[in-house]
Amino acid sequence: PCVSFIAEREKQDLIKSVEDLGQNLLDSLDRGVGKTYENQRRLEAEAKSLETKAVAFANEINSWTALYSNFNDALKELGDVKNWAQGIEADLNEINSCLMQVVNRGTSARTSSEQKAPPRKVSEDI
Repeated sequence: PCVSFIAEREKQDLIKSVEDLGQNLLDSLDRGVGKTYENQRRLEAEAKSLETKAVAFANEINSWTALYSNFNDALKELGDVKNWAQGIEADLNEINSCLMQVVNRGTSARTSSEQKAPPRKVSEDI
């Protein structure tokens, strides 16, 4: 009876130890699962925040790209205006040169014809 009482007592202690071990493992596992769940929630919140910021950044990039494109177009137009103005200036310089030649020819023709023709009297012109 004494041996069976000790064996029964050891059996109950062993069962209690196994139950405690199982409970400790479950508690540890629950803490790990809880921590994992909390980390997952934080990661999802961070991912959502990052997505929102990425969309805002993409919109800002699109805005800057549009501004750059408009600025670039304006610079091209200024270059076109400059080329147009240079063309007009060259044409005006050529016209001026031609007019100066006409004036010079007219002046020299008048001077030579005045030297050949006798001077007119003012009374004859009236």
